[in-house]
Amino acid sequence: MIIDFHIHMGLPQPPNSQVKKGPPPPGPTPEITEKTPEGIKKRLTEMGISHVVVQNFAPRADLCKPMNEYAKKLATEYDGFFYQYGAYHPDNPPEDLIELKESGLFYGVKLHPYLQRFDITDARLYPAYELLSSLKMPVLIHTGRDPFNDLTYGYSQKVAQIHRDFPDLTIVAAHLGGLQMYDEAEEYIIGKDMYIDVSVSVVFCDPDRYKKILLKHDPDKILFGSDCPMGHPQKELDFLKGLNLSSDLMDKILYQNAQRLLGM
Repeated sequence: MIIDFHIHMGLPQPPNSQVKKGPPPPGPTPEITEKTPEGIKKRLTEMGISHVVVQNFAPRADLCKPMNEYAKKLATEYDGFFYQYGAYHPDNPPEDLIELKESGLFYGVKLHPYLQRFDITDARLYPAYELLSSLKMPVLIHTGRDPFNDLTYGYSQKVAQIHRDFPDLTIVAAHLGGLQMYDEAEEYIIGKDMYIDVSVSVVFCDPDRYKKILLKHDPDKILFGSDCPMGHPQKELDFLKGLNLSSDLMDKILYQNAQRLLGM
């Protein structure tokens, strides 16, 4: 079994849409080009992936509702392949989190401080963190740099501050605890009582550093992830397998830790 804990699914384009697409945004070309749930499920299943967790986020507050409605559709169809983390924006009322929890279809929420343009230590988010703690809903945070802009909204030390202020909040610090900021990740995240995922590490982290970080962190709190479609799950798997980790640790990273966190 393999669980990819970090993929993304965009809202589908309406049939016969007359909306003209502009030039693509700056950044890398997606590694996985399938766009439909059926296509993505088929492609990832061929790689040996059993389940995925869709990390939904919305760049604007008004987009959270349609994103989460689409997430519900993914959660209830496709034979349980797609698990869901809900979209939440700092401009939304914290009470929206209760609706996500009560639906029974969301296992946490995703925050992307760069694309949503907010500082995760902004005090206006503290009621949401408090509510997430009481609801026992984890939060996955894009952690580290934005590789295409010089933005500082989600640095590792800021995630560590949230952990100190809300010690009962389950945090997943994405991208090895700090994308392209591995010194800071080791200082503030690695070895602490937080989860990390390994998504896009094949692109930005050399194998020796990658392995060092994994061996320093709690083996029960490391999750496999690819950031598909921008990342390629097979490349991430091959990179991880090339580190020659113990079979026990590999099993924890590839599926056991995710199973426990999702309550599977």
